[in-house]
Amino acid sequence: MGTRQLADEARAFLEEYARAFDSIDGSRIARLYHAPCVTIRGDGSIHCLQSREELARFFQGIADTYYRDGYRSSRFSNLEVTPIGARSALATVEWELLRADGSALRSWHQSYNLVRIDGGWQILVSTFHVK
Repeated sequence: MGTRQLADEARAFLEEYARAFDSIDGSRIARLYHAPCVTIRGDGSIHCLQSREELARFFQGIADTYYRDGYRSSRFSNLEVTPIGARSALATVEWELLRADGSALRSWHQSYNLVRIDGGWQILVSTFHVK
């Protein structure tokens, strides 16, 4: 697979991921993750989530908290994609959570180790760039 095709696929996957988060539906978010997976959060905590159900509960809590804080949609920019062999890639983006009026609620950088499973991408590792 060429670099351009990989970048296009990663962009499409992350657009789907943004729509899943925007839906505030933990189960929909969880479907985009490999089970098990690891996530390193913005507070530096590390979580190893073992099942789709555990992923859904975890991300439902995060989406609900974001929504309570004023989050209504998201967008990403500055996508950088690095292939890691034939079936995985590292995708790094800057995320913005947006309020209903389109103003930024918060932003951060995050990287995803993506793996191709059954012809589609899933997140194996998610890493917030903790400052």
